[in-house]
Amino acid sequence: MVNFISFKIGRIILILNGRHAGKKGIIVENEIQSKNEFSNSLTVLGLKNIPKRVCRKKNNHGGKTTKIKVFFKSINKNHILPTRYFVDLNQEQQILINKVSNEFFKIKSNGENYNKLSDELKWQVNNIFLDKYISGKNKWFFRKLNF
Repeated sequence: MVNFISFKIGRIILILNGRHAGKKGIIVENEIQSKNEFSNSLTVLGLKNIPKRVCRKKNNHGGKTTKIKVFFKSINKNHILPTRYFVDLNQEQQILINKVSNEFFKIKSNGENYNKLSDELKWQVNNIFLDKYISGKNKWFFRKLNF
């Protein structure tokens, strides 16, 4: 049995099952510790697609250089693989992500779709990942998995 200690907030994980299988994500909220002992789900913020390399010859007009899309999902802990890596988020980023997670659970409890989240919050979370990618600190997180 996997220890509950391995599911800490900010840990990078790999999703093993479902629509986003093979994608990487970050644990945003640990419902195991927050709600009750029997809940097995974790809130994950992950990458839908990895950023692609930009070729100078093809990027003549100086347009969009990198695109990052994120997903926000509640996933069973049996369907993820925790890694040894962490993502360090500053206080402002953590507050923004908590705000998005609270809104996500409000929408989920009403039975509505995730796409109802405000576009402004989605773009702010995308910008957090874009800043991490440009800074180059967590290079492993933004690379393709080879398996």
